[in-house]
Amino acid sequence: MSAINPSPATMSWTLQHRLQEYARAMKLAEIIYQDPNGQVCVVHGVIREVLSRAGRDFVVLGKGQVVSADHIIMIDGERLTKG
Repeated sequence: MSAINPSPATMSWTLQHRLQEYARAMKLAEIIYQDPNGQVCVVHGVIREVLSRAGRDFVVLGKGQVVSADHIIMIDGERLTKG
């Protein structure tokens, strides 16, 4: 896949840029995501890192928790997923 048409497992450039801004600023954020079991979780913390592994994008939270970027629903009240 090209950078213009990312694969479904990778996030858009705009979303990646926004998450990297949170990581650079070490800004406290409310992050709502769905865990692998389907449970909706709310975390108040910082995004330490945005990374890609095996064709998928992940966010590392302040306490070392790794969340798949495609499971993030909202950050600071702004919806990231369609639905």
